[in-house]
Amino acid sequence: MQRLHKGFIFVFALLLTSGAGWAQDAVRVDTIILVSGKKILGKIHGVSSIKVTYYPQNKTKQEELARKQVQKILYSTGRKEVFNKPAFEMVGERDFKTIVLTDNPEEVAGLYDLGKVEAKSSKNARSAKSAQQSADIRLQKKAVNMGAYIVLIIKRESKGGYGEIPTHLVEGVAYGLDPPKEQPKK
Repeated sequence: MQRLHKGFIFVFALLLTSGAGWAQDAVRVDTIILVSGKKILGKIHGVSSIKVTYYPQNKTKQEELARKQVQKILYSTGRKEVFNKPAFEMVGERDFKTIVLTDNPEEVAGLYDLGKVEAKSSKNARSAKSAQQSADIRLQKKAVNMGAYIVLIIKRESKGGYGEIPTHLVEGVAYGLDPPKEQPKK
């Protein structure tokens, strides 16, 4: 009787441990980390020289990403494949010099729109170049206060001719890694 009881417990324990192994296989997913820092869970289907194809978690439709958007892939097997450097590295929180100004919309793909920013050069600027630098610095300072990392420039305008004090106006859209706490004003 005791022998039968021990055999039953052994078979029951064997079934429990093998069932746990099957359950782990069902939930194994790969992690795609974008250069923006965003993480995507899914199962990698393929990696080519220009794109990464994958099945998002809990979806059956295959999707793809440009390879230049992917920082690295952490496979469920433990393997790690690095493609690009991260777009941003953690820096001083209030350092406006770290804000990137760009006019290329591809560089803000995958980031969150934090709102519109604009700046005008200081009245002390004596040349067109210093007016533009002054406007850019003011724009960067406004963007860092919004929590942005990059600003997509949508408009630049210079005024003032020979003998006049130059002014420069810059408008852009600030983008960050985290969603805005409130909806951006358009």
